[in-house]
Amino acid sequence: MQRLTIGSEGIRTSLIEAGTGRPTILVHGTSSSAESNWAALLPGLAQHRRCLALDLRGSGETHDDGAPLTLETLVEQVRACMDLAPDQQADLVGYSLGGVVAAAAAALMPERVRRLAVFGAWAQTDRRMRLLFSLWQSLALSDHHQLARMILLNGVSEPYLARLDDATADAILARFGSGLAPGSDRQAALDATIDIAPLLPRIRAATLVIGLRHDRMVPPAHCRALAEAIGQARYAEIDSGHLVMLEQPERLLELISRHLD
Repeated sequence: MQRLTIGSEGIRTSLIEAGTGRPTILVHGTSSSAESNWAALLPGLAQHRRCLALDLRGSGETHDDGAPLTLETLVEQVRACMDLAPDQQADLVGYSLGGVVAAAAAALMPERVRRLAVFGAWAQTDRRMRLLFSLWQSLALSDHHQLARMILLNGVSEPYLARLDDATADAILARFGSGLAPGSDRQAALDATIDIAPLLPRIRAATLVIGLRHDRMVPPAHCRALAEAIGQARYAEIDSGHLVMLEQPERLLELISRHLD
């Protein structure tokens, strides 16, 4: 694996590159980064493809000027990654906010995307999600320890949480609290405004939408609605909370790899 920086003007996007083959762009979720989000999946995905895992603005090592985030700006980061292999169609894989960004990119650049896989993603933010993202934004500005607790409490299933001993739970909370993206508040603010429903009929890529059965952040009904709005998308579900990379990384890797292959 190596780290690259792309973009000569405006946004300087940092990304992790691993493997060879068809370009596969990985887009992470809110408060995360390329490194923290994809650590469990990248070795497996990179065995048969060229993975390009970018840091969205506000995360990781991507240059960030602190301005409010827009979906258009994040899609442009995906476009810049595609330009690393301009003669090939890319596959897009996105999680949560990254799934929204990946779906929007597939709609706006249909000729450049071969396959799309998104999980824990949604088309329109509803009232409950706006309340959650407003709390997320507030805690990102005021108390990272409490934000980590909120993410764990809402992000995993009850059975998974019940199996955790105190030491493991404390270690997860410490990792979350210390690893939160500096732009978490602005990413959560963007989450609260999402409405990509008008774009979805423009997606031509073969699409897999994965819902997470115990997800309290993005309930699976949102994922099913996303799949239905795309039209020919295939829907699958994993017995997990939103933090599926923590609970079911092997099953997630299996579904995504099978779709991309």
